Amino acid sequence: MFIQAQPLDDPTLMKFTPGEPVLPLGNEPIGETQSAVVSPLARRLLRIDGVEGVSLSLDDVTLRRADNNEWYILKPVILGAIMEHYGSGEPVVADATILRILDLLDDRIRPAIEAYGGEVLFKKFAEGTLTLELIGGGGVRKREMMTNIILHHIPDVEQVTWLGEAPAVEIPDWIFNSSDEPPSGPEAEAVMQLLDEKVNPSVAAHGGRITLIDVADHVAYVRMEGGCQGCSASAVTLQQGVQNAILSEVPSIQGVVDVTDHSMGDNPFFG
Repeated sequence: MFIQAQPLDDPTLMKFTPGEPVLPLGNEPIGETQSAVVSPLARRLLRIDGVEGVSLSLDDVTLRRADNNEWYILKPVILGAIMEHYGSGEPVVADATILRILDLLDDRIRPAIEAYGGEVLFKKFAEGTLTLELIGGGGVRKREMMTNIILHHIPDVEQVTWLGEAPAVEIPDWIFNSSDEPPSGPEAEAVMQLLDEKVNPSVAAHGGRITLIDVADHVAYVRMEGGCQGCSASAVTLQQGVQNAILSEVPSIQGVVDVTDHSMGDNPFFG
């Protein structure tokens, strides 16, 4: 996705054109007050510190920043949030039930599944059926637990359909209780060398680090630290960067799982 950013006459305003439709054809523009209520995209952007208003038109998203912020600081985070939204499957405008679903996904479901190296994408909600896509970790039992949480908290959802295969293997409990000693063995040493020589020098530029926790059954368990912990782009960093590098450079590794507690991140930024 190529997103154009255009400054406006008012220095506190900037227009972003994502190259994808923002509002359905024929919709009237949505101002700042209404967008904060009905738009998942606007709500995502308003969670960025320094963004004070979001308005929507057919092809553009216009943001208003606080006076004590600068666009060169905000733009990378905004671009990441817009890309994240369009990759999530969420609509730009939604009704009250879908907004409740998305809030539950953000507050309860995604943090739990991301801790197991997975991601949940909203696909659709129609006639009482919520369709979600599960990518990666968590295992069958985690998926069933998430379904029960959704059904309990949102009565309008009568059933949950999951796309994608749920991994059969859960993360072993001992992974979270490992010693301070670095992992050992040929696979672990190869992964750690790759992280130290090729991955972490790049990640360090954004204040982050990727640490290998252990290797078991040809699966590498990694933890994202510093600027990567809780980062809105951490899933992309893992799936498109770290995971691909490990699978390519260490052929015996069959999977990479993120065991980071991203809820503990300290206000990281988009890398």
